Amino acid sequence: MPRNTRRATLPALALICLATGLAQAQEPAQEQAIIVLDASGSMWGQINGKPKLEIARETLATVLKDTPDTMALGLIAYGHREKGNCDDIELVVPVRTGSAGDIAAAAAKMKFLGMTPLSESVARAARELRFTEQKATVILITDGLETCKADPCALGKELEESGVDFTAHVVGFGLSAEEGKQVACLAENTGGRYIAANDADGLAEALTQTVVEAPPAPPAPEATLEAPDSAPISSRILVSWTGPAHQYDDIQVFAPDERGGRGKVIDTQRVLSDKRADQKQVELVAPAKPGDYLLRYYHGAQSKVIATRPITITDAEVGLEGPGEVSIASTFEVTWTGPGEQYDEVQVWDPRARAGRGASVDNQRVQSARGFDQRRVTLTAPATPGDYELRYYNGHNSAVLATVALKVVDAEVALQAPEEVDMASSFVVTWTGPGAQYDEVQVWDPKARSGSGKAIDNQRVRSAKGYDQRQVTLTAPASPGDYELRYWNGDNNKALAAIPLRVLATEVALDAPASVPMASDFSVTWTGPGAQYDEVQVWDPRARAGRGKAIDNQRVQSDKGYDQRQVSLTAPGAPGDYTLRYWNGDNSSLLHEQPLKVTAVEVALDPPASAPAGQYVTITWTGPGARYDEIQVWDPAARAGRGQSLANKRVQSDKGYDQRQVTIKLPDVPGNYELRYWNGDNQLLLHSQPFRVE
Repeated sequence: MPRNTRRATLPALALICLATGLAQAQEPAQEQAIIVLDASGSMWGQINGKPKLEIARETLATVLKDTPDTMALGLIAYGHREKGNCDDIELVVPVRTGSAGDIAAAAAKMKFLGMTPLSESVARAARELRFTEQKATVILITDGLETCKADPCALGKELEESGVDFTAHVVGFGLSAEEGKQVACLAENTGGRYIAANDADGLAEALTQTVVEAPPAPPAPEATLEAPDSAPISSRILVSWTGPAHQYDDIQVFAPDERGGRGKVIDTQRVLSDKRADQKQVELVAPAKPGDYLLRYYHGAQSKVIATRPITITDAEVGLEGPGEVSIASTFEVTWTGPGEQYDEVQVWDPRARAGRGASVDNQRVQSARGFDQRRVTLTAPATPGDYELRYYNGHNSAVLATVALKVVDAEVALQAPEEVDMASSFVVTWTGPGAQYDEVQVWDPKARSGSGKAIDNQRVRSAKGYDQRQVTLTAPASPGDYELRYWNGDNNKALAAIPLRVLATEVALDAPASVPMASDFSVTWTGPGAQYDEVQVWDPRARAGRGKAIDNQRVQSDKGYDQRQVSLTAPGAPGDYTLRYWNGDNSSLLHEQPLKVTAVEVALDPPASAPAGQYVTITWTGPGARYDEIQVWDPAARAGRGQSLANKRVQSDKGYDQRQVTIKLPDVPGNYELRYWNGDNQLLLHSQPFRVE
């Protein structure tokens, strides 16, 4: 028994040092602390054959015997009155000096019965110590983990953020390493220590190393705050400061009454991150709720508040003026009064959305609106009739500052169009509806995408040339079948009206030579929709690894032969089997194709054997003679062997075209060159031969 008694005494001495050491580490002001004692049923467990509750009682008795007269000490216990009650938390002994005897007597008589609400017990101790106003220390003695659905790690962060100089130390009796991690964060997040006590000697050694021999904390640096005594809700507050200007120093707006008295930081600004750092000023945003708050200088290096200043936040006029009733999907104006801050916005709010939680149907930032100087925003009504709200929302504080009712009523939305149209043809639709910025009339294929549908063509109503006449021009699909015309409201992503549309098959054909010489020009007569983006193509089915490629193409409406339903094309520069195609550009669809054979032609040049440098020579040519064909004098050695054209002449531009001749000037430098026949339409070399310039 004497051996066990000595082991119980060592932790007691360590706790004395914890209490007295904390007092010596701070300013001469009176020290105050609360011991939070685990009095749950698990304290009947044993360490070295002795119940933990007896070790705790003996430890507290020893602490009380040597507590300094200047130490104001209190005791909170939990789980000591009834089983299974997470609210069983009591301030057994209020914080005061000379409380040693009362605490010892209370612990000696205490029952050990119930749950382990350690997080709420520590939070209550912090509030009892007025931790948001002054230095406060809590010593938690526990042999178990939280059993009342609270997070001690999150609590530690919250108390550290809200407290002026708050520290929690956690003493764990007989906890495993994994269990210890789950409560150690409460101490670590407040700058305190977690002390694992697997036996009495271990507890004494840990406390000696971490508390008794720990150097006293450095004194807090001086800081001051200058700011208005009051400010309107959600307004900007300019605060002047002096202080250490550490990298992580903040100026905070603090609400001491939030979170059940634990307090909450409403806004914060790093002193060195503010654009006014050189003037030692920061700008903060006032809370959205009137009341008494604190401005605080938080010193990051010591994790403590080193200066405070009270500020009263006053109410301010916030209001909205708008029509009481609007038509579905229409645009309307709202005049607002309020802070007008960067993230403030006016919202159209649907209170029924998200199972009654509500949702913003439309919104406009007040500073982003064109009517900011007039305090106006433009909004779009929902597409469904019903009762809604207009709200002034302060984004910085995530708070609604004003609301007014808004009734959305039904309106006529209709479409007038032919019941039947030819495939890929253009047709006009007359519409009635809101005519909002993103409203459009669509040709809709209800069968596309496995029945979920797809817009085949669409036209914004405001972008159409016929807006004043309430008309849009659309292009029918390229495949016959049953479709829909829809009036689509883009702001609400909703179809407001729909009518059926039948698309009929039409003849599409091409009349062209079965074969043409390579690189030659030829005409094609076409029959088809003749839409704006329709074109006739010369198609090489072998190109791009069999995926095919258009070698030449001509928009039907762009060709001078449109009235005669003709286009002019150029044959490829290589002989082979190709395809003529009628391509509908609006639908990106092939409407017709037929074979085209391209035959080889003789390409040759007949120049003088040689000619003097810098002189003009006449060259007779044989070849396609197409519009962009040219004869070139080519220097194969130029550009590091890549070659370069030194002179060129279009064959159709030369006055000797009828005689198949061009006149061209030779280079000024003698040497070995090439004469080339170049087909411009196909960007293809059809012939080359050496030529000597003397």
